[in-house]
Amino acid sequence: MTQIDELKMKVAMACRMLYVAELVDYSGHISIRIPGTDKFLIHGHPVSRCEVTPDDVVTVDRDGKKVEGKWNPPSELPMHIRTYRARDDVQSVAHLHNRMVVVLSMAGRSLVAADNPGALFGTGPLPVYNDPALIHTDEQGDAVARTLGKRDAAILRGHGSVVVGQSIEWTFAACVDLEESAARTCLASTLGPIRPYNEDELERVGKGRRKMSVIQKVWDHYVAKTKLAGLLNGL
Repeated sequence: MTQIDELKMKVAMACRMLYVAELVDYSGHISIRIPGTDKFLIHGHPVSRCEVTPDDVVTVDRDGKKVEGKWNPPSELPMHIRTYRARDDVQSVAHLHNRMVVVLSMAGRSLVAADNPGALFGTGPLPVYNDPALIHTDEQGDAVARTLGKRDAAILRGHGSVVVGQSIEWTFAACVDLEESAARTCLASTLGPIRPYNEDELERVGKGRRKMSVIQKVWDHYVAKTKLAGLLNGL
């Protein structure tokens, strides 16, 4: 298996795993850089997220033009491409339609680190991109990238989120932590004010959460879970 083949396999697996985690539905996408190039891999627009195969993965260049593949890329590709162009450190981008993150944004509630999954994302509330329209233009993609800044995730009001990472495994684990933190925040908000972690707690808990061994553990768990659901068959 070549490096490209391996990356395509990871994109297909991650897409199916995001579906099992209920972080994407009939829409949503995840992409990855091809190391040493200005090209990226992302799954095709019309393919069900629960059955993506490596053959469904499309190669696009830094301008969002398709280089290789049988499908057109997702319509919100500018969110990925413009984020990659703005952030050399980012190796993988995901766009989710995650329910509890959207619920928080609908209520105008901030998402701050008040639990261990949330500690992954650091100090202060996650930034919010306030235009709920789909991201179809470079200008919109640039605006999302500016909202994201140097953070690992941003909320798209009424729409979903964008999550980035140093590998596709890292991005996947961050997607899981983001939704879990949002769900806990929504539940805790019914009981009273949220109690955020202080700086010391954030540093200690966040450092542990960002260990590659923890990231890999999350990835491996969802590989096993997706296998049990029968959704890694054929890969």
